[in-house]
Amino acid sequence: MDRRTFIRSACQACAALAVVPAVATLEGCASGKGTSYSVNDGALAIPLAGLTPGVNIIRAKGLDHTLLLDKRSDGTIVALALNCPHKNGPVKFKDGEGLKCEWHGSTFDGDGKVTKGPSKQDLKRYPTTVEGDMLRVNVG
Repeated sequence: MDRRTFIRSACQACAALAVVPAVATLEGCASGKGTSYSVNDGALAIPLAGLTPGVNIIRAKGLDHTLLLDKRSDGTIVALALNCPHKNGPVKFKDGEGLKCEWHGSTFDGDGKVTKGPSKQDLKRYPTTVEGDMLRVNVG
């Protein structure tokens, strides 16, 4: 290997390592500012102050999938399971693109309704209630 190839490879490796912590940090910010959540008695309790307007991605101990919370301007909060009913693939939210299954391309609207198959079922939607300054998401 010549010097130029070695330096280029080393720079690419360093750049890749620099990106990994940044991605983990951004994902942590999007999931409740790094807060740890757990399912207790079939529900998640999430402080309303920790939710930003729009989409919030939540991971919780005791829940086998990621949860999307959409805090809307009218005050309602929609909670959706981010796993596709078609083959249980991961559904990702991308700003400007909406909700899309990473495996087979099914798409869903902001209420979790199928807009394009192969999925024939909507995303699972969980009931939410506000109790004081906490949001309760009934996942059980």
